[in-house]
Amino acid sequence: MSSPVSINFEARLRRIRGKMEEEGIDVIVGTRLRTLGYVTGAFIPWRSAVVIPLEGEPEIFTILLDVERVKDDSWIKNVKGWGPAEGMYLEPLIAEAIRNFGYEKGRIGVEYGQEWILASGHILASEYDNLKKLLPDAEFKNATPIIDHLTLYKEPEEIKLLRRASEITDVGQQAVKEALEVGMTETEVAGVAEYAMRKAGSDWAWTLTGGQEIASGYRTAYAWGGCTPATDKIIQPGDNVLVDLHAMYRLYYGDLSHNYIMGRPSKEQKKLSDAFVEISYALIDEMQPGAKIGDVAKKAMKVAEKHGYGNNVLFGFGHGIGGVGNESYPLILDMPPWGDMELEANMVEVAAVVLNKPGVGGMRLEAPVWIKEN
Repeated sequence: MSSPVSINFEARLRRIRGKMEEEGIDVIVGTRLRTLGYVTGAFIPWRSAVVIPLEGEPEIFTILLDVERVKDDSWIKNVKGWGPAEGMYLEPLIAEAIRNFGYEKGRIGVEYGQEWILASGHILASEYDNLKKLLPDAEFKNATPIIDHLTLYKEPEEIKLLRRASEITDVGQQAVKEALEVGMTETEVAGVAEYAMRKAGSDWAWTLTGGQEIASGYRTAYAWGGCTPATDKIIQPGDNVLVDLHAMYRLYYGDLSHNYIMGRPSKEQKKLSDAFVEISYALIDEMQPGAKIGDVAKKAMKVAEKHGYGNNVLFGFGHGIGGVGNESYPLILDMPPWGDMELEANMVEVAAVVLNKPGVGGMRLEAPVWIKEN
């Protein structure tokens, strides 16, 4: 079923160009997965680029085998193919487009920087070197902050898509709640969730951290363990079970984690659970417009320390969420460069509590929070 929500991509392009003018950039070569999705409106998983000039129609370059599908899915119809063979490489095509736009001596923005996921799509060193050789009179600048800034504040339509993605994760969590029992494998639980979410409209089980993350028993208790792809481990009586689900709806992510104990909790499990609940509520209560991110993290950590779990809770208490790729910016972390940054209206942050005690169990909160003006 198609969504009635419609993104105004031309208005989005105007905002990008406004930032380009501010930063003195004539053309952007966007290679990150998040940039490709944000600009084109299409899911583009291959090594690709979108070339955005200050004037003229943007061009998409993707692998030959996917050109027609991308053209069909994107509002940008100027899509060209490249391939891993002589005469078909990506960088010469990009350079040719830049020359055609008249910016071969201009200021070219490329996306480089650090990222904490593997498949971010920052420009490769080889691509950067080749473009500099192909365009020797151009000046190259980092354009990563432009898209990072624009995607930080969600458009009303984006809020609707994120809400729908979250509703789909709710469907998956309800299906798991009804089916979960001792003797299931973690992968079976992941399958229950995935099937329910696909039926509800999820486009993709985003794979940044292994799709549907299911952990049980000792696997919930890895120190600071915030990544638990499902395995064939069998769920046992008394296990903590962690269910961290991920949906995608029209390129926008849902991310929601629930927790279970299979039977009557031990004294230590109950103590951990009580602390987890209090930390989670304290964290979400602090996520208000104008709050300094460092102060939000400090408040959550203070509650963890009160319960004696200061060394058992991950000191990062959240991350951004948005479109396909990795809109993790900003992190809820009491460290530079995040600590002095303030939460602002129309940011969407995933409140996250990762509380793990080896030998006892672990729990994880992940819940998207829309920061409103009031």
